[in-house]
Amino acid sequence: MQLIDDEINALFDPILTVRAKYVTQDGAYKDISVVFENKYFEMRLVGGIEVEVETASPIAYFRDVDIAGIKRNDILVINSIKYHVIGIQPSGYGITRLILSRDEA
Repeated sequence: MQLIDDEINALFDPILTVRAKYVTQDGAYKDISVVFENKYFEMRLVGGIEVEVETASPIAYFRDVDIAGIKRNDILVINSIKYHVIGIQPSGYGITRLILSRDEA
C-alpha cells in the first residue's frame, strides 16, 4: 500500500524536519528535507564479564521522490556534520530509512 502524497507531506512538515545536503559518490548534490534522529545509547552487557558499550545511532528518513538511486557510502550533511549512508531500508510506502555513520561503510 502506497501512502498518498498528502500523508507523506504531513510527515515531512518543515517543523518536523531538518535540511540536509545529499551528496553522491561522484560529487553531485541536492538539498532535501529529512526527519533526523541521533539517539545515544548506553548498554551494559553482563555475562561473566561486565562490558559497557556507548554508541550513537543516527537515522534519517526521506521521501523516495526526493532521492533516486541512493547508495551505501553516499553522504548526508546534516547540521554541518558529514554522515555516510551505511544502511538503506525502503519502507515500500514512499519513505526510506537510512542508517548513518560518521565513518565510511
